[in-house]
Amino acid sequence: MSKSEKYWSELSERIENPVQTKNKRPDTSDLEIEFLKDHLSQVDEILDVGSGSGLIVNKLIAHVGHITAVEKYEGFSKFIEDHPNLLVINSDLLHFKMRKQFDAVLSFGVSQCFNTEDAAKIYQKLYAMTKPKGKLIVRTHCGLEADKVINGFSEELGTEYFAEYRLVSNEIKLMETAGFRFLNQYDIFPDELNVWRDTRHFIFICEK
Repeated sequence: MSKSEKYWSELSERIENPVQTKNKRPDTSDLEIEFLKDHLSQVDEILDVGSGSGLIVNKLIAHVGHITAVEKYEGFSKFIEDHPNLLVINSDLLHFKMRKQFDAVLSFGVSQCFNTEDAAKIYQKLYAMTKPKGKLIVRTHCGLEADKVINGFSEELGTEYFAEYRLVSNEIKLMETAGFRFLNQYDIFPDELNVWRDTRHFIFICEK
């Protein structure tokens, strides 16, 4: 089990509040929902990967046609609400694939949890599950000057932790290599989320 898997697995077993998945950072889901409402429609079928404790999908379901939410850990997905237009699947993203294509695929706060090799594999799977002209919308934490890898003990979290904050151009290249056409990059998050000088959270939109 990798450090990333170990961290999230242990958190999923002790979580008491869905906001705990934010790792002591502010919950920006309201801001993200307002952003998504401008880029999705009421009839869109959505695939959301790494849905966590439902901070996004629970609020988004009222604004789209259907969501398939994929989350590895049942300890997190238990917070995702029951809704007739929301399907929850517990699966590891590296092994998940559906014989179905979606109008839009969302990956919010997930990519940095995987190393470059595994992130590339996931983007390739997401490309196959996106309809022609469909969107990939990714929110991830990137390096501003170079790739930044956190691989060791985190004083802030009090545990071993892994994350790979890839340089913006490197993250975009992974999406393009999978087949997506890069459309735009958005910087919408407040400074209290972007606490390190050399990294920042962005949203990327690509098209198949």
